[in-house]
Amino acid sequence: MAERLTLTQQHLYTYKVCPRRFYLRFLARVPWPEAPLGAEQELAYERGRRFHRWVERHLLGLPAVEAESIDPVLNDWWATFRARGPQLPAGQRFVETALTVPIGRHFLTGRFDLLIVGARAWLFDWKTGEPRPVERLRAAWQTRVYLAVLAQGGAALSPDDAAAFAPKRLSFTYWYVAEPTQPRVIPYNAAAHRRNWLELELLVADIDRQLALPPAEAWPLTDDWSECRHCAYRALCGRQAADAGALAADPADAADEDEPPDDDWLEPQWG
Repeated sequence: MAERLTLTQQHLYTYKVCPRRFYLRFLARVPWPEAPLGAEQELAYERGRRFHRWVERHLLGLPAVEAESIDPVLNDWWATFRARGPQLPAGQRFVETALTVPIGRHFLTGRFDLLIVGARAWLFDWKTGEPRPVERLRAAWQTRVYLAVLAQGGAALSPDDAAAFAPKRLSFTYWYVAEPTQPRVIPYNAAAHRRNWLELELLVADIDRQLALPPAEAWPLTDDWSECRHCAYRALCGRQAADAGALAADPADAADEDEPPDDDWLEPQWG
């Protein structure tokens, strides 16, 4: 039987940018040829990792690790969160929780920084990077995938509160350490979910069609050569003529600048 894939926001973003890059990175598992991160970006990712870890432990009622950190930026972030973090509603808390739902023959998954379930279901995500406008966040793959997954399968996390996962009772809050008093709150509703889920289904169905094609016919290159300029796979695709410049991080990694590059590949599953 053909493989069944577990897809994340990163995989969908990459496929939309370039099906060939999706194939090379997540199916053929060709390593990203050069370490794409400079020292400054590596430091930003490491701080983001540590900050998320501290918040996770705090929400679980545990002491924050490395509380005596000598990193002044990280210490400032932590002080900001403790003093001006978002107001959290009452309800059952799910910290760093993953949820996976079927979509076509495949699966779609999201991992939530914090989910609170009561009369409603509230998603929270901590951001240490540059704040983004709510309009951009509403269209982001992270927003779309997380809300869709929660609406489709959230009741499995808390069966007694199934009504809380109706789309009209879902919201996604992005909290930025740089603007702690201005959380970006994105509501959801049934009409938005129908549109969102249909688009996700169509995209996954297109990936499925590519999987069924002979290799020579599948995974076309992007028509947008500007996407090739910083792509480390361009030599494999005959796109060396693209304006090269210095290699940057894969834009799929930059889709969420606060998170480290996702080193996990697609997880094929066979039924």
